[in-house]
Amino acid sequence: MQIPDPFYSEKKCPACGKISQGDFCMHCGEKLQHDRISFKHFIRDIPFVFFNFGPKFFRTVFALAKSPGNMVKKYFSGDRVRYFKPINYFMFIGGFVVLLHLTFHIGGTNDKFYEDLLDNKDLGKKLDQFDEQFLAGLLFIQFPIIAFFTWLFFRKRKHLFGEHLVANAFFIGEVSLYWIILFPAFLIFNHTKTADTLFTVYSLFVVAYYVYAFYDWLYNKKSWKGFFLIFIFVVVLYLLITVLTIFLLPVLYVIKEGLSNLF
Repeated sequence: MQIPDPFYSEKKCPACGKISQGDFCMHCGEKLQHDRISFKHFIRDIPFVFFNFGPKFFRTVFALAKSPGNMVKKYFSGDRVRYFKPINYFMFIGGFVVLLHLTFHIGGTNDKFYEDLLDNKDLGKKLDQFDEQFLAGLLFIQFPIIAFFTWLFFRKRKHLFGEHLVANAFFIGEVSLYWIILFPAFLIFNHTKTADTLFTVYSLFVVAYYVYAFYDWLYNKKSWKGFFLIFIFVVVLYLLITVLTIFLLPVLYVIKEGLSNLF
């Protein structure tokens, strides 16, 4: 009896759906069999953030707008060559947001939060200045925190932590892209009450998108119980991240000052 050669065994491509042989699809070039996405697998692509920018970037944008959960499930199943890599997507868009924020000092009317909150007005003023400089950078700190909470609370869905990093990288990148789209309006109404309204509208949109994305990904948009669970989770998580940010900034400021004095 002839033993089948595994190299020539036929496999269905996860990207194009056609039957092929070997390690890569002869029709579209996708790898025919992928490993699960671990944390190590996720960070491996960090050095290549700004490479391969092209049609796959826009394909990723539209897929995440239309059906974000379905898109990440396709990515997990092996349909990856057609989409932008998640860490590239997040860091490319997030980096652009930080650049715009720092260059044009985008903000609302409440630019004296810590000064009004603390008795030490001098310290409060310094914290507000640090807030303006570093707030956009918190996007990169919030990202793994959100992934940790989604992994912790939805462990029954059997996704690895690396897969939660991938999903959240895509989702945060997508909502950050919408901030860039709104940037002209933010710039026109910078430091006005209209800017406060824009920030409120954008925050509500972020919550709505996350509810939709997680509901699509974790519950296939089929369970009302799942929808309400996701809704409560996203609202609580958003409030938690907001509170953590308020308390985290002074800690980061103290660390920054300590390092400055040390060096």
